[in-house]
Amino acid sequence: MTQSGLLTALFLLLFNGHNILAKSLQERIVGGVELPISVSPWLASVSVHGSYSCSAALITSQWLVTAAHCVHYPDRYFVRAGSASPAEGGQERNVASILLHPSFNLRILDNDIALLMVDKAFKLDSNLQLLKLPIPGLNVVPRTLLVAGWGTVHENSTSTEQQLRGTLVNLIDERRCKYLYSRIGRPVTENMVCAGAPGRDHCYGDSGAPLVHRGITYGIVSFAHGCGDPHFPGVYTKVSNYVSWILSVLKSEKK
Repeated sequence: MTQSGLLTALFLLLFNGHNILAKSLQERIVGGVELPISVSPWLASVSVHGSYSCSAALITSQWLVTAAHCVHYPDRYFVRAGSASPAEGGQERNVASILLHPSFNLRILDNDIALLMVDKAFKLDSNLQLLKLPIPGLNVVPRTLLVAGWGTVHENSTSTEQQLRGTLVNLIDERRCKYLYSRIGRPVTENMVCAGAPGRDHCYGDSGAPLVHRGITYGIVSFAHGCGDPHFPGVYTKVSNYVSWILSVLKSEKK
């Protein structure tokens, strides 16, 4: 099956077969389905001391983008790409360099983006492809997007998943998202975009995963209040605000 066919099947499963696939609104990624890596071939798992920690996405054969809060503390990180499992298969690399956005604010997770450079370039194949960046400063985000990762299947779960899962979420109006989070004193800045759907969301452990439409990333999983809560959609770093920074880093590293 082609990638477009798999995405069509995912759409049908989520919207027509959700009652069969899930017994409640808080199953799967939250409200998602198991996916082969070929549907999200740019997705990589980030591990620390052999344990899965976050997700990342390949933007070149040697560079990945992730959430800054995933890698803000000094440690030895590993990246696995080309596999639907965070523990085996695909290609594994050591992270040689970590660049946090210079204006990253850990307290409110503003500018929550970082770049990872691995010690050896990945070899691209059908299960390992590059994710495209949006037009710099573009404020237009598609209405329906894919988010996938190895995070917990609901907010009360104590362990992440060993098989990749994904779900489709809808863009949430920025003013509405700001209002919803203002009720708990959590700022949603212009560097963030919100997305979700009833019973469908990212969850703990999905941080760093890309928010994707047609092979272009529009967001990076940053935070949420709970998982799948209809009153608090998932919040993502708005990638279009950082394309110029990303390209400048990649250019400087080539020198």
